[in-house]
Amino acid sequence: MAVALYPGAFKPPHKGHFEVVKRLLNGSHKGKVYDISNYKDVGIDTLREVDRVVDPIRKVVVFIGGGDRSGISPTEAKAVWDIYSKYLPGLEVVLGDKNPMKAANEYAKSNPEEQFYAVTGIRSEDDFGDLRRITIFKNRTNVEGLIISGAKDSIRATDFRKSLLSGNLDTVLDFFPQEVDRKEILKIMNMLKKSIISEVMKDKVDDLFEAWFKKDLKEGSSGTPIAPRSAIRSDDRQKLITLYNRVKNQVESDGVQVSFHQDHIRVGLSNKQDSRNFDFTPYMASILEYMIDEGMNIQPLPEVKIRRQVAESVDFFGRTAYYDPNVKEVVLYVEGRHPKDVMRSFTHEMVHHIQNIEGRMGNIQTSDTNESDTLLELEKEAYLVGNVTFRNWEDKTKNGYGIT
Repeated sequence: MAVALYPGAFKPPHKGHFEVVKRLLNGSHKGKVYDISNYKDVGIDTLREVDRVVDPIRKVVVFIGGGDRSGISPTEAKAVWDIYSKYLPGLEVVLGDKNPMKAANEYAKSNPEEQFYAVTGIRSEDDFGDLRRITIFKNRTNVEGLIISGAKDSIRATDFRKSLLSGNLDTVLDFFPQEVDRKEILKIMNMLKKSIISEVMKDKVDDLFEAWFKKDLKEGSSGTPIAPRSAIRSDDRQKLITLYNRVKNQVESDGVQVSFHQDHIRVGLSNKQDSRNFDFTPYMASILEYMIDEGMNIQPLPEVKIRRQVAESVDFFGRTAYYDPNVKEVVLYVEGRHPKDVMRSFTHEMVHHIQNIEGRMGNIQTSDTNESDTLLELEKEAYLVGNVTFRNWEDKTKNGYGIT
């Protein structure tokens, strides 16, 4: 009797992974033993299902690679395997090294009396390169390679993550083992969806501020502008803005903050709680998750750009946010604004995103609601649905919906 070592990323574990373990344990895997000298020939035999004798497998040890992938952590991957384990007697799950192959090698080294098979799955000859990883066990006389073939259209973790993000239960079911019940599937979906959405939003925001300050974009709809409080003359204010930008570029750092205060500039030590360093990402992710859960048509998600422009913040009619339907882009101006107000604008623009996805925006040539009845109706909907959605999300969050 042997033990199978099954290293991988498993972000997340899906039906294909489950079936490999199941086949290994019940002896229906049709795997073939190989080494580095014959991996291509044995790989071809495996794909052709040529018989080769393999010892029965009494246990499968899954090694989960370290590091997150698309927001899914090793701990979350293990939590999924733990749910699967009730249907797979003989499964052991290990949170391995960043390199799961290395963790499997160390496991074999620490159990010299045990006979092991190091499992690698292949779909076609394109995967034969993966078989060369067996060389990591070259000093382990108690480890042999084992090739397992899968269907050419077998499940991929990338497609599983996309399906989870869609929130469509009928589609997601195809990625889960038939043994897992509906309650367990919903538990896995809720756990992983939050992580995936949060990661998507981090990618969209792209370090939140700096990376997206490069491109000037046209104005569209907006949220609530912030009125200037200073009586400073407009030409003097413009000079002050120019000076502010120069000082900011020269002296601002992680420990030093340069801030604009209508009629003066302030330089001081950074306050870690200052709103200028506010992380909007988890709030965006939570709002998007809420909108998906409510059945709102926001897929595919828009690109989000966050910009900090003093010139907009001191202008009573300055831009606060807009949506560009041509590139499916939400732009938020955050300078001088309360984070809650920014997120209210974000929800407003997400309603415009829905209107665009549903083909209701049309070819509007103006941003003046007095000139277009169509634009006026779209804005009414965005203000009403956006504000109500934000308020409902806020109330639900305060009562335990949660932000992660």
